[in-house]
Amino acid sequence: MTLARKAIVQRWTAPVLFSGLMFLFACGGGYTPVTTGHAVTIELATSQNFLIPGASAVITATVYDQSNQGVTWIVTPQDFGTLSNQTSMSQPSNFQTTASVTFTAPPIYPALTTVTIRATSVSNPNISTSLQLKALPITIALFVGPIQALVLAAPQTLNQGEQLQITSFVNHTNQQGVTWRLSPTSGAGTLASPTSGTVTYVAPAAVASPTPVELIATSISFPSVTTALPITVFPSGAGPNVAAVTVDGGPVPGQVHQNGAFTSVTICNPGSSSGIPTCQVVGGILVDTGSSGLRILQSQMPLLQLPTLIDANGNTLENCYSLLDGSYLWGPVSSADVYIGGEGALSSQASGGTVQVISNVANNVPTACSNGGADRNTPQLLGANGILGVGPEPTDCTLAGKNYCDGSTQPVATNRYFSCPSVGCSLTDSSVIVTALQQVTNPVALSSNLITGSRDNNGSILDLPVASNPESTMTGRLIFGIGTQLDNSLGSATVYTLDSEDHFTTLLNGQKLTSSFLDSGSSALLFPSSLPTCSAHAEFYCPSSPINWLAVNKGATQGQGTVSFTVDNTDKLFSEFPYDAVFNNLAGPEETLPTCSGGTTSCAFVWGLPFFYGRTVYGAIDGQTVSSAPPTPWWAY
Repeated sequence: MTLARKAIVQRWTAPVLFSGLMFLFACGGGYTPVTTGHAVTIELATSQNFLIPGASAVITATVYDQSNQGVTWIVTPQDFGTLSNQTSMSQPSNFQTTASVTFTAPPIYPALTTVTIRATSVSNPNISTSLQLKALPITIALFVGPIQALVLAAPQTLNQGEQLQITSFVNHTNQQGVTWRLSPTSGAGTLASPTSGTVTYVAPAAVASPTPVELIATSISFPSVTTALPITVFPSGAGPNVAAVTVDGGPVPGQVHQNGAFTSVTICNPGSSSGIPTCQVVGGILVDTGSSGLRILQSQMPLLQLPTLIDANGNTLENCYSLLDGSYLWGPVSSADVYIGGEGALSSQASGGTVQVISNVANNVPTACSNGGADRNTPQLLGANGILGVGPEPTDCTLAGKNYCDGSTQPVATNRYFSCPSVGCSLTDSSVIVTALQQVTNPVALSSNLITGSRDNNGSILDLPVASNPESTMTGRLIFGIGTQLDNSLGSATVYTLDSEDHFTTLLNGQKLTSSFLDSGSSALLFPSSLPTCSAHAEFYCPSSPINWLAVNKGATQGQGTVSFTVDNTDKLFSEFPYDAVFNNLAGPEETLPTCSGGTTSCAFVWGLPFFYGRTVYGAIDGQTVSSAPPTPWWAY
């Protein structure tokens, strides 16, 4: 299945820095279940669960007590905020007392703080209950577009000479707006008509290549609070449905992830389309055409706690993501609104909109998931802050129109989803059946353009420039939709249809490799060969001199074309160019997928990221329609 097709090959050498940006604000109602004991019960409710600095929430206690007495209040942490305006009103006829108190957050504090408000019965101090509030630190939210139609600002792309309107919001009761500046200070464009709440960014009139810029907003009231909007200015080809993709070594200082294509995503609590959201921008997300679904490290969004999916028994639904090298990712399925460029994949009960949040603490992982492998739950182990699966399937359990986790195709679910109580899973736990709406969703399949209104959900395009070998970095594009806008037409690209396993065939040196696929998440071209492997990096080939190859790709029902590529000595390349990230001639053995029928060698050619250099590669999502094209799913280039 698509999820298993992962062969991230990476090597750690020199530092490449990537800074994450974040902003945050939310409000809403809350309720805590009844706590009972003896003849006294207490119910608590709050006017809002999230507070900005200096803001207040009213907590109400409904006490059922024959003595008609109220409650006492305690806040934890002590000395964090204040409790005031305590009231109490009894109704002797039904032994009910209604009490309330107002909690006010401090005017300033450095980090997200969980506040516990506890109410204890006056007549029976053994009876108490509590609820929690989230006190949000001072942050700045940025929005793009005209004031009448503001859109949450994920990292943007612009063409040279274009303009972008930005509006700020500082989440504090006593805020005076922001000041604006650009980084770098020269060659990054200009700022027009700045006010304390708005500004217009004007891109440079001409750029020779994709140029990264940061628009930085600084709070006037609290100068230590800043946020930045990353913008990439392209000579051409930018737009609301385009996100910048950078091959730059990855987000981990001191480690270089060769041939990893990274982008940024904005993650929000669901429902952000109807109000100012709680969000965080996370960079260093690996773009992966070999899987479907967004998986993100919890450690990289510390101010965000996404709601997790639970079953009828209150158990958490956990997701297992297996990699070809035997390692895995483990964490709960969570609802989220996802923004990439000007595209939004908004969560709803009808559409799903779920992601995997990779746990950053030790957990009991069922053996059916771990299978003796290692958990890549840190940036250092994963070589990324998350994985954006933009493959040809709408969820991580579907394959050519069949769902392998909802019970419709097979009675026993694949080892993908597990139901775990709050204390965690047991090692012997088995996987469970889940509906399609509960499965980790390909964000592309839910995307719509928040600026143009178009539905760009039938596929995506990964467009990378030609690579001269080697390079320190390169910038390309991830384009949403196929044939939905002027910038994503299929044009003259050749379509390669896929079989029932989402595979096509590669012919190489007399081998018929029938389980081949495109995988931008793999660092190398992977195929069976008698070439010698490297001594220092055994996952790669190391011929004595560069070898030029020719292969033929054939679609299941249509599409055929020749691909030329070069295999060089990886040990030599990494020794001579230890700090570079872009290599167009890395290759290695592929021996982990099922063997060819009647054969003894692997029958797959994994076309990793070197294949994508210099190509515009289209991936159409199963179940969607592309005008004037064959039924999906398919690849085209």
